[in-house]
Amino acid sequence: MSDRPPEIGTLPGLRLAWGVIGLIALALLVFVGVGIALPGTWTVERSRDIDAPVEAVFPLLADLEMWDRWTHWPELQGRSEGTLGGVGASRSWDDPGYGSGVLTLTAIDPNRQVGYEVSVDEGAIEIRGRLTLEPAGRGSRVTWREEGDFGWNPLLAYMALTMDRMQGTEMQKSLDRLEAVVLEADPPNR
Repeated sequence: MSDRPPEIGTLPGLRLAWGVIGLIALALLVFVGVGIALPGTWTVERSRDIDAPVEAVFPLLADLEMWDRWTHWPELQGRSEGTLGGVGASRSWDDPGYGSGVLTLTAIDPNRQVGYEVSVDEGAIEIRGRLTLEPAGRGSRVTWREEGDFGWNPLLAYMALTMDRMQGTEMQKSLDRLEAVVLEADPPNR
């Protein structure tokens, strides 16, 4: 027997621990590497046919105050700035669940289209959106499209992969509420 202490790494338990640590580090490195390689951009589009003319639908799209009636905005603790309708109208928020940000109307083509931009956490996330109206049969078709860029954040790149499902679900719920609000105010002639 030797009186020398065992060398580091020769104890069976220690060797196993270093192996586990190495595997975890490798898995983390692969996860981050793949996240960096993934695109941080995403596009989501949903449409809804509403049994009402575009003139009945458009006012709900072009005025941010009206968005409270059909989007998830009432859930946000936000504040409006300037006029609520028209190009330049904006709404900002600082909410624990959604972060801080601002939505600004950037383009309005009466009875046809509303464009907007959203900036979250001082530009860390940028979203461009467009609500388009077109006649569809006796009513209207509303098409809502959003494009976003999460930048080079590898964790958000994974989230970009799920945006069609996550954001698309919220957009569809909002379009369903929009239809209900429009039909409540302007029931179709049967």
